[in-house]
Amino acid sequence: MKLNPKFFKILKRNKKIIENFSYLSILQVLNMLIPLVVFPYLIRVLGSTTYGLVIYAQAIIGYFVVLINFGFNITATKEISIHKYNREKLNKIISSVFIIKGFFFVISVVILTVLIFVIPELRDNKLLFYLTLWLCIYELIFPIYYFQGVEEMKYITIITLISRCIFLVLTFLLVNKSEDYLLVPIINGTGALIAGLISQYIILKKGIKYSWQPLRILKLYIKKSYIMALAYASNTLKTNLNIVIVKFLFSYKEVAYFDLALKISRIGMSFLELISISIFPKMSRDKNKFFLRKIIYLCIGLSVGFVIIVQFFAPLLVSILGGEHMTDSIFILTVVVFFVPFEILSGLFGRNCLIIHGYDKDVLYSMALSSVAYILTIIIVYFSLGNQISLFLLSLIFVFSFMVDALYRYTMCKKYNIL
Repeated sequence: MKLNPKFFKILKRNKKIIENFSYLSILQVLNMLIPLVVFPYLIRVLGSTTYGLVIYAQAIIGYFVVLINFGFNITATKEISIHKYNREKLNKIISSVFIIKGFFFVISVVILTVLIFVIPELRDNKLLFYLTLWLCIYELIFPIYYFQGVEEMKYITIITLISRCIFLVLTFLLVNKSEDYLLVPIINGTGALIAGLISQYIILKKGIKYSWQPLRILKLYIKKSYIMALAYASNTLKTNLNIVIVKFLFSYKEVAYFDLALKISRIGMSFLELISISIFPKMSRDKNKFFLRKIIYLCIGLSVGFVIIVQFFAPLLVSILGGEHMTDSIFILTVVVFFVPFEILSGLFGRNCLIIHGYDKDVLYSMALSSVAYILTIIIVYFSLGNQISLFLLSLIFVFSFMVDALYRYTMCKKYNIL
């Protein structure tokens, strides 16, 4: 059987996208398989309550990660993809981003210290929260936006492999009882630090030179990114706030239940998100809406298929990953997983449609609208039902907020005739 020559032309034309998608696929397999191997072990060794505490700390520190990121994974990636052959411009972009991130890191440490001083719950676990700052250090020193912008995803894959393997080996060797919970952020931080240093070595070998940038240049990059920073802050507020609300209404054990449901749901989302990330540099340059439509149809089919699979195998997945004492996650999982199609579509409409055409503010508006809808709905339900509110209901509200986000972005894309 002879293959159509047109097929080979398509492969050749999209060679870089296919290559990057392949590397990112390997990366996501690593990012999913290693936690899926470690997760059941940590649940059993630490117990659901202590594990929930660790997840709660990560949710709080996650807000500072968004501040340090400041939307640069989108805006800096876009700038680098456009100027990838201009070394002087690359030096300016990377130096500026690093300086700004460094400033926000210092601000984050100061804010966390104040919060620990004034909030008893944080003060009682202050060492855990300080150690969990490894997430912020990783965000500061690992220039993922550079590798995505120059379309060299292989470096991200190799570096992450090293980091995750360190985490895997040290976790099984050192974390043996509930009292070892502080070793979890220490081990994560060790791998993250090594990954960050390796990435810095690579970009320096590629000729990137850091230099201090004038205040006006720093202000320019902050101005370019503040909309995306607010947008992603809004999105993280919605995602992490659910963890915080679950802790507020229930306990650390319920935090573990909800986290398990999210982890399983994100298996499918992570793979599908690779498609959106891989085509972003190409879409930034070509702005081909016909190509984007094909990708959207593909992602809809795959995401709906994933939801159906989870509905059938939810009990088995929860049993394998969480054990028998985590069965309360099953019903939560069957609801939470419906956020995946909406999140994937939101990413495609936002990153590869609105942003590349300069409608950054609409991405912010969509996230703000969905966050407001999410918070208002929770407030109304809480005051209406009080103690009768359930994890199932919180999960429904969580999915509803992502639906609002996707629908708003789709409406704007059609309005501007860019889809």
